[in-house]
Amino acid sequence: MSTTVELVYFNIHARGELTRLCFAAAGRLSELKDTRLPLFMESDEAAAEWSGQHKPRAPFGYVPYLNVAEGTKSFQVSGDGAVEMFAARHCNLLGDSPLDAAVCNTISAKAVGLLGPGLTRAGLYQDWEQILNASTPRGPIGEVLNGLEKYVNRLHGKATSDPAYRDTGSYANSNGNGSSSHFYVLGDKISLADLAIYNSVDECIRGPRSTEFFERVDKLLRREYPTLLRVYDQVTKDLAGYLTTRNVQRPLDQP
Repeated sequence: MSTTVELVYFNIHARGELTRLCFAAAGRLSELKDTRLPLFMESDEAAAEWSGQHKPRAPFGYVPYLNVAEGTKSFQVSGDGAVEMFAARHCNLLGDSPLDAAVCNTISAKAVGLLGPGLTRAGLYQDWEQILNASTPRGPIGEVLNGLEKYVNRLHGKATSDPAYRDTGSYANSNGNGSSSHFYVLGDKISLADLAIYNSVDECIRGPRSTEFFERVDKLLRREYPTLLRVYDQVTKDLAGYLTTRNVQRPLDQP
């Protein structure tokens, strides 16, 4: 049974980009209809279009959401976590076991939670100092990144100073990542976990359309969260072809 998927989101990366990254990583981007709406915070016209046309069509009044058709059935998927997990499962990016899928869901939920309107505005208006301050280990972004750093380190059997992470048995190495020259959260292949980390780190460093480069934010993140940045660099390498062209805008009625 064939499945068609339409992503409805604003013409930025943020919370919609993770679905695009899933299809790109799976080599199936041509299968995704990518409907990009004008960003409501960029003009009065865009705000009016959002509230008058697009918001009423969203199942719960917000984006992203998916329009999915399977054979004769059609339905919508909406909500933080649900959209990304559906896309990852559809693209076979949840690892090889229920435990792998749970790890992906854990990381994705925390990473996507960082991508709110405050970070979007700071990136759009090049307020790198706000992002820098928020990304320190005691800042609201940094607290989440620090938690993800420890979580991934534990998966890879790397000891941390936090007593909650003393058990350093390597889950990732047991999945085959020990001898690989690549670096992924799970085993030796890319997953939703890697893409979620990439997307949130990229938003901090390069803004909601990846058109900026906040050098001091990049240096801070590399110093404080080296494991996450290793994942970031791996995904940057793996998806280089997609990442260099992803800002090309399409008409709303074209995939």
